Amino acid sequence: MKKYQMYIFAVAVLLVAVATAFALWADALKIRLEVNTGNVDIEFTGVPRATEMHGTQQGEYEGKDVGSCTAEFTEVQDEEAAAAGLLPPSWNPSSANADKELKIVITNAYPGYQCKISDVNVKNVGTIPVKLLVKILDKNHNVIRPEQYNGGFVSYIDTDGDGCTELDVDYSSFFTLNGTQLHPGESQSFTVNLRLPTERQQCIAEQTTYTFYVVIIGYQWNEFP
Repeated sequence: MKKYQMYIFAVAVLLVAVATAFALWADALKIRLEVNTGNVDIEFTGVPRATEMHGTQQGEYEGKDVGSCTAEFTEVQDEEAAAAGLLPPSWNPSSANADKELKIVITNAYPGYQCKISDVNVKNVGTIPVKLLVKILDKNHNVIRPEQYNGGFVSYIDTDGDGCTELDVDYSSFFTLNGTQLHPGESQSFTVNLRLPTERQQCIAEQTTYTFYVVIIGYQWNEFP
């Protein structure tokens, strides 16, 4: 009987030893990794100011008050998809001011009419550097591809979709933002200089309002197209 009890005791000790060994071998170390990602985000700042010009002087020719030019930040739905065009969606762009774009409207104008939009800034309010890409949309939110001459300093655009380019947007005034890099907290000001060119007066219709949008897209700086 004693031998049997000792046998049972020995078996129990062996099982405990095996279980302990298994527990030791089955133990594991765990490492917790925590990654906090940054974000791409830009916004417009300032209050757009429209100034009528003739040449380099303020005001319309001979002090007249005929045409009208206005600028404001407004909402364009899904403008990133429209403005990005054929760019891969993996670039994940951010547009200024969460769907707020710069809307410019010209009314009762005439061949030779000029206007300058100023006091507009774009700011990087995200946490990583971005590079800027500028696009122009027509009144139906379609991308306009300018006809550029003289190295881009003359850029005719068709804002009403009739196939005739009636507006000249000075390339040097804001298209030079293309490729500009902004670090977090940095901002860049720009202007939009435009005119209804007399050399395209056949495209300028009477009693017509011309509307277009300036869209600025921020891309992660190392994935700029």
